[in-house]
Amino acid sequence: MLSTLRIRRIGVIDDATLEFGPGFTALTGETGAGKTMIVTGLSMLLGARLDRGRAGTAGTVDGTLVLTGHDELESALDELGAEDEDGEVLVVRRVTKDGRSRAQIGGVPVPIGTLARLVGSAVTVHGQADQARLREADQQREALDRFAGDTVGPLLQRHRELWDRHQELRGRIEELERLVAERDRRGDELRTALERIEEVDPQDGEDESLRAQLERLNHAVDLRAAAEQASTLLLGQDDGPAAGSLLDLAIDQVRTASGTDPELEGTLGRLESLRLDLSDAAADLSRYADGIDASPGSVEQANERLHEVTTLVRDLGPVLGGAATIGELLESSRTAAADLDRFDGAETELSAAREEMTGLETALDEAAEALTGARGDAASRLARAVESELVHLEMPQASLEVEVAPHSPRPHGRDRVAFLLAPHPGADHLPVATAASGGELSRVMLALEVALGSSRDDRTAAPVFVFDEIDAGIGGRAALAVGQRLQRLAENAQVIVVTHLPQVASHASTHLQIVKHSEDGGTSSTVQRLDREGRIGELARMLSGETSDLALAHARELLDDSADPSAQESAPGQAPGEGR
Repeated sequence: MLSTLRIRRIGVIDDATLEFGPGFTALTGETGAGKTMIVTGLSMLLGARLDRGRAGTAGTVDGTLVLTGHDELESALDELGAEDEDGEVLVVRRVTKDGRSRAQIGGVPVPIGTLARLVGSAVTVHGQADQARLREADQQREALDRFAGDTVGPLLQRHRELWDRHQELRGRIEELERLVAERDRRGDELRTALERIEEVDPQDGEDESLRAQLERLNHAVDLRAAAEQASTLLLGQDDGPAAGSLLDLAIDQVRTASGTDPELEGTLGRLESLRLDLSDAAADLSRYADGIDASPGSVEQANERLHEVTTLVRDLGPVLGGAATIGELLESSRTAAADLDRFDGAETELSAAREEMTGLETALDEAAEALTGARGDAASRLARAVESELVHLEMPQASLEVEVAPHSPRPHGRDRVAFLLAPHPGADHLPVATAASGGELSRVMLALEVALGSSRDDRTAAPVFVFDEIDAGIGGRAALAVGQRLQRLAENAQVIVVTHLPQVASHASTHLQIVKHSEDGGTSSTVQRLDREGRIGELARMLSGETSDLALAHARELLDDSADPSAQESAPGQAPGEGR
């Protein structure tokens, strides 16, 4: 149930709070007072866009939803981390003038799509566009499925599960068929490539290492001479001058001086350490010079190996994804090996998948047939229930057929559901899209909602229905009948109606009036909850445009008759209050 709604700076409404009753709430007011803005605010809670021209600095809508009985919604909100207070959750939607939008449920920011999904599970808005959607086949099928939820629901769920698995398996089969085809085309090529790589046995980075080795070999004589000369300069040869000999002399001098002045001991230690480092460096240079192989055979061997690995990259690179180095070739080879493993298992898996698909298609056929049967059984019951309601909506001779015809397979079955209406005896049954006028379509939709509401077993989690001028295009006794059936629907749901007809408003248990104020060159609107006298005055205005004694008397009579069920059982052709 929707308990409160606060709208700020949307259209002509600057700041208004609406408190809804649990049954039938009517919203009335003069033309231009902002009745439509109320529906706009409610639609915003369902994720609808707000026209930029209708926002002020920033438009905000706060709604309070009572969660009692809505177990699935409550569970979803709990998973989301939304907070509730005494079984109520606050839903907030803010839209700035430049069109940016923010939404929260129970203090948790949520995407607009999540807002629409969660709140939409409890609130349904019926505007003129929603009446038009009743003309669509999918909307009619969904209505039939809701009417027969106990029988159709489990079958529909079963069909959807099989359909989802069927789609998943079909995609997997297509993938496996591509793998098998690729195996036939590339399997031998990949195996040959991997065998050649194994034979050559290249190492990661070997091509770069070989190029560096050849660079050294090509300069081997110069490198050896430089190393030998540097080693000689460090340690000397025979008794010639060298850095080591000079350093030894310096050490002897400092050692002698440190005997007199201990302050030189630190310097002596560093010089001795430097002497050791110099010896090590000279030994390293000597070993480097001895290790250089400048023989022609070494160069030839390195060139041959480099040619072998570069040829491998040249030949197999295009086969293995365009590899340009040994490292890339080895990485691609690992991917190729994994592909071969997939190829080897693809045919076995494909066979198993095709076998599963055969059984799945049989189960899907059976599920679709059962679903069609359940819909067929429910179709006549729904048609009779709607016809029964149409009798009370001044369409006593109307005949409705709910046709269940074959359709191409879809997630929800293989049925096309069509509502066929004959408005009067002798008329052909035609789709409601062509057979019903605007006023008749409104009444068919209301009759359908009353029938669906009456079929619900769970009265606790009552849905919220918002009707925006459902009475458009009708008047007189038909309008009175619409009010009566809205009152009936409110027994199983919360009903909020924007109306301009007093015959409809008089049946409400809660009456809210949108009042327009003009001052300082501007216009704004507020919302007032009317007591009995206030309702009589508003009904009088709606009846005649004024509050004369005659209009007030008529309004009082209309309100009394609407509250008295026995007064609604008038003779055919005479509305309550007529002829008095």
